Amino acid sequence: MTQDHSRRRLIHAAGAAGLAAAGLPAARAQAWPNKPIRIFVGFPPGGTSDPYARMIGEHMGQKLGVPVLVENRAGASGFISLEALARAPADGHTIGVTTSTSVWGSRALYRKLPFDADKDFVSISWLPVGPLLFAVPASLPVNSVKEWLDYARVKPVGMASYNVGSVPHMVATEFNNKLGLSINVIQYKGEGPMWLDVATGIVQAGVGSYVALAPHIARGTVKVLASLGSERSPKLPAVKSMISLGYDAPIFRLDGGLIMLAPAGTPAEVVKRLGDLCAESADTPKGQALKDAFAIDARPSTAADMQRKWREESPLWIRMTEALGVKID
Repeated sequence: MTQDHSRRRLIHAAGAAGLAAAGLPAARAQAWPNKPIRIFVGFPPGGTSDPYARMIGEHMGQKLGVPVLVENRAGASGFISLEALARAPADGHTIGVTTSTSVWGSRALYRKLPFDADKDFVSISWLPVGPLLFAVPASLPVNSVKEWLDYARVKPVGMASYNVGSVPHMVATEFNNKLGLSINVIQYKGEGPMWLDVATGIVQAGVGSYVALAPHIARGTVKVLASLGSERSPKLPAVKSMISLGYDAPIFRLDGGLIMLAPAGTPAEVVKRLGDLCAESADTPKGQALKDAFAIDARPSTAADMQRKWREESPLWIRMTEALGVKID
């Protein structure tokens, strides 16, 4: 070994020791990213999570100079993906996209989970999905939320839900508890079959996304009576929000969305950079196209905003889910 080579090794060792003494993780001492980034998606293609992950992943790949691979790890209400993410190295090369129900409401629905959302993950970005819509069959003789509730007082009605603990499930429970109604919640495997039964009058109402409801709106087989959350749908500006109609329970105020996560311990500067890239992605041509197709006005958040949202809103989602009084396991 040459004298120069020995000297370089000593300098490198001294530098590494200095980093360790400063309490810096080894991952921070290395360049990031230095290999492909994987995005775990807990649901199959066809919903909002997959196109969101692919759009953001493409932007990340272009900006970071490494491939970004989307892996659909569907099943068990998104838990298969989340369990794998919790066990992944916290080096910024594995991240995931999931729903708020999977990480927040799940704690009230399941006695045992394969992860602890508060301890096993750090949040990167909130991915808005646009206002959810309250819609009824076009054949139903009602034209407002109030008329639908009056109808539910004298007729048996069902509320279509795309998952246990989902927003429509909570909406029906809110109406039942506050107004003394007996709305029957009917669970479906996704929005496709759910809206088909609403459009044909088998079920008397549903709450869900614009993109899934749009074909039925175009055919005139459903009537949209209101939107949920803090904004109106940009595709349906004449449709008022539940809040403006006087329904002010927490479920009507909270905006629906997806959450991008990383394993706990991922370096803070990496989390910040990933969150910034998520926010930037809204301005790309594909980001604009996704916003238009899904009727989304808001943009993905930065990591700091998402972490604040986690602190403030996760307790609300947990309490609302607990109010359902449902245990799945």
